[in-house]
This record gives sequence, structure tokens and C-alpha cells, in this order.
Amino acid sequence: MKLITIIYKSLVALRNYLYDINVFSSYRATLPVISVGNITVGGTGKTPFVIYISNFLKEKNINPLILTRGYKRSSRKQIHITENSAPRLLDIGDEAALLHESCKGVDILVNKNRVKAVKWVEQNYSKYDCIILDDGFQHRSLKRDCNIALINPSQDMSSYPPKGKLREPFKNIIRADAVVFTKTIPSHSLKQEIEKLNVPIYNAFFNFSFSKSVDINDTNHFLVFCGIENPAFFFKSLSSLGVDIKHSLTFQDHQNYSDHIISLIINKMKKNNIKKFITTKKDWVKLPKYLLTKYDGCFLDMSVTASEDNLGDLDFKKFILKSIKK
Repeated sequence: MKLITIIYKSLVALRNYLYDINVFSSYRATLPVISVGNITVGGTGKTPFVIYISNFLKEKNINPLILTRGYKRSSRKQIHITENSAPRLLDIGDEAALLHESCKGVDILVNKNRVKAVKWVEQNYSKYDCIILDDGFQHRSLKRDCNIALINPSQDMSSYPPKGKLREPFKNIIRADAVVFTKTIPSHSLKQEIEKLNVPIYNAFFNFSFSKSVDINDTNHFLVFCGIENPAFFFKSLSSLGVDIKHSLTFQDHQNYSDHIISLIINKMKKNNIKKFITTKKDWVKLPKYLLTKYDGCFLDMSVTASEDNLGDLDFKKFILKSIKK
């Protein structure tokens, strides 16, 4: 395991060095590019944050295009998702499906090759005002006008995979134009580390609601399940709403809800005489229709804002608009 970590760390360092000395080139798009990413493996709330920025820009009559790789999808083809599209979940992946569900009127382009995707947009479309790059902090082949790094202070940032969560050295946060702390309050020492790098700091504030009315006094008859990187945050969020979780299942991140997994869920519900369930919106979009028809389910809807304090997000929104104009 130690050898794997050494190899991983060395390859990351070499790749970044080759970009730093311009051996590897970065493409400059004709459109402003906003990147939302992190330095750790998942669990920072990138997708809700992309939704937040996309919907804000749309409200300002700015037409963004979301560019995402479509992690763990079955297709390798580029897929252009518009408002009236009905793409197959397996072809686009759960993150793109959630973005399509949550960003009304915002188009999405699914392509692992971000540079190729941007060049295709430049050749074929003139209606977009900017590009939002989902999970783009490590994707240095595309230059960005606004580089946002999300940090979840509860994650282990002391080592690399397979033991730790770091994708690259913490000091590389210096590439960011802004850092946003998510999901928990940072320690004083962590905040000081960022301040030493002279990177602007914002805080993410999450709001939660159920997709339908839920009787929290009847949670003994609910099954709670999810397949995300940070399930503890999901369970903690439910608890903050007064849900007493008595029956739960946790699956791997980006879980594919195959017949086998659905059988596990149904068997758990039958065993405990449960007719209702609660999950995340990211999981909800992947559930088969027969499960939604047979059982009374709902999802925890999570929205996010970002600001220097909890008094409003005007400062962060100004930062985004300034970045695009720049």
C-alpha cells in the first residue's frame, strides 16, 4: 500500500510540474470558464455547488453550459443534454442526471475530454456565455478564469490513496482563485494555512428539505439508504431535521442500483415491515420505477449557498460575476 501511495504521489507531482513549466499545454477557451473542484476524492459537495452557480447565472440572464465527464457512465460518446432531452441514465452518469434534473434551462455537455468538448462548442454554438467545469481542479489542460476549490475539513488530507483522500499536495490550493469550506467548520489551523496562501475564503451553507411531506415521528417505519462518498453528512443532515434513523443501508459512492442492490433494499424493508424510504436526490434519480411505485419514498433535497458569513451570499455572487467579466 505504501508503494502505491509513493507511485501515485510521484505521478501527480510530475504531471503538475510538466504543466508548470509548459511542457504540457493548456487550452484557452473563447468563453469564460468557471471550474468547481477539490483536492480530495469526493465528498465536498461539488454537484450541489455547480447547481448553485448555474442557477444563479441563469437568473442573471447569463447562459452557462455545464461541462462534466460523466463519471462511471456506460457510454464513451459525447452527449449534449438540452432542456427537452431525455438521455439514458447509464449513458450520462448520475451526476449529469442530477444536474439535468436540478438546473432547468441549463444545457450540459458530457465528455471526458474537456478540451475536445470546448472546441466542439466553439465551432457549433454561440448561445453560451460561459462554461462551468464540473470537477475541474486537476484538469489543467483547460485554462479557467475562475478556479474554485471546495474543502471539506472533516476529510483526511494527510495522505494519498488508497489510504487517504488527497488527490494532490495541499499546497496546490494556491492555484485556486477562491476556497470554499463545506459541510463542517474548519479548524483555526486549517483556516490559517489557506490564509497564508492569500486565497480568498468563503463558507458553504446548506439548506435541507424533503421532496414531500415526511412525518418525522414515524421514522421507525422508514429505511434510510444512500450510495455517496460522504454518507455521514447525509445521516447527520437527517438528524438535524429531527429524523431518528433506526433502519439504514450504505452503499459505495456512485452506486449502480442493479437488481441485486434493489433486492437488498426490498429485503431489508420486508424484514422490518417498512413501506417507506428516504434517500439522497443523487440516488433517487437512479432508482428503478418499480421501486418508486411499490414503496412510498422521498429524497432529501439539499441546496447550498456560499458567503464570507451566514448573512447572505451577495459577496460570493459578486465574485462570480467579476470573474466572468474579467
